Amino acid sequence: MKFEQLLSHFDSGICVEQLQKESLLDLALLFVGVDGVISDTELAVVKKWAETLSWNSSVKLDNYIVDMTGKCILAVKNDDIEAFIQHRMKHIVDKPMRELAVKLAHKVIAADGKIDSNELAAMSLLEEQV
Repeated sequence: MKFEQLLSHFDSGICVEQLQKESLLDLALLFVGVDGVISDTELAVVKKWAETLSWNSSVKLDNYIVDMTGKCILAVKNDDIEAFIQHRMKHIVDKPMRELAVKLAHKVIAADGKIDSNELAAMSLLEEQV
């Protein structure tokens, strides 16, 4: 199904733009759980931001968020945070979008009022990619 989605995106000329949006959302969701806790406050920040996107996917935004949150939790548990960040940043080709990723991540980790060492370490990795 993912391959069919990709072909569909190529056909409609929205592949790069949608891939950037998905990668931004993936990174934001990673920062929700990078401290080992899924904070409702942090998740609300991401969902509010995500609702402003022009989402062009056969996967509904809410379903995407739920699925990707699970993948982010797995990345944190498996200590694959650096690889996760690097992979997503490869899909964000525009410098303003890369800068937005950092701003959004800062907003997410600040939302619960607690910033821990895992969040700071992940933020450092993200900022290196900009």
